[in-house]
Amino acid sequence: MAQRKELTPQLRSRICELRSLGFSHARIHKLHPEVPLGTIKTTLRREAIRNDNATQKRSGRPRQLTEEQRDQIYDTITHQNPHISHQDLLASVSHTVKERSLRGLLRELGKRKWRQLKRPQLTQAHADARHAWAKRYEHYTVEDWKRLKWSDECTVERGRGIRPIWTFNRPSEQLAEHDVQEVLCSGKGVKKMLWAAFGYGIRTGLVPLDGDPLARKGGVSGWVISCLYRGHLPGFVQPGDTFMHDNASVHTARIVQAVLQELGIKVMIWPPYSPDLNPIENLWALMKAEIYRLYPELEHAPDTEQTLQQLINAAKEAWHAIDQAILDKISTTMSKRVDAVLKAEGWYTKY
Repeated sequence: MAQRKELTPQLRSRICELRSLGFSHARIHKLHPEVPLGTIKTTLRREAIRNDNATQKRSGRPRQLTEEQRDQIYDTITHQNPHISHQDLLASVSHTVKERSLRGLLRELGKRKWRQLKRPQLTQAHADARHAWAKRYEHYTVEDWKRLKWSDECTVERGRGIRPIWTFNRPSEQLAEHDVQEVLCSGKGVKKMLWAAFGYGIRTGLVPLDGDPLARKGGVSGWVISCLYRGHLPGFVQPGDTFMHDNASVHTARIVQAVLQELGIKVMIWPPYSPDLNPIENLWALMKAEIYRLYPELEHAPDTEQTLQQLINAAKEAWHAIDQAILDKISTTMSKRVDAVLKAEGWYTKY
């Protein structure tokens, strides 16, 4: 990584000459856009102390890292190992500088560490299936996407799904002042599985799902989903519509497939491990945050049957509180998700 390029004495003289002719800083920058406006101002300010506008020796302590070492650090974090720790970076240059200096260099390079995104584990076969799905629907128009009906299940759990809270207190101050956002350990609060579906201009209610007493573990089974579909899909899925549900085993069960066939409902072919392609996932996050905006007391309510019922009722209210315009926008921007899958060749997207 080379040092910042210096202006030639001839260019400095030209800048000073233009200024003496009455040109403003902005006008000089317009004539020489390759020179930053701040550099033009500094050049004019230092004209009196330069000898024939020649470059002067830089003030301050000389750099301890050579250009080769700086290039090595940049190449390592950009191409070789973006997960490398600060200590390993320091070791790679034989601890020539302290960690504070390394952090300063990284700021100068415009490099910082980001939390790594989490995505479902995909194999090449999964990516191929996702890519094939995108190819199948890449020519869908806005009107085509309006005929899709999206569905999914989600679990609401007391104390989870709350939006992050921002504070002006530094982390150390937050600890001293007990200014922290307390989060519930997963699986510790009362919870309930819910189902809903939506499309352009329409949505179902939010339906609590009870377990199947005849199922091995007493959970939601294909029989529960078949009863759900039989009761809610007629009238919701119109002729010419396409219904979407994922590849969960309760959806692929024969009893569920029989009900869909009996109702004459066309089902979208869905790729595996693709929650990023189902827009209802965005609505679940909005709904869960809305629960605690409407009923903040639920965050610390006792885990009782009464609290569970309050949570379910709050979720229903929060689901219907989501503006229909949001649902409509999501259902008509699916082409962007399809494009993202195509560009990623079936692999991970930003959604």
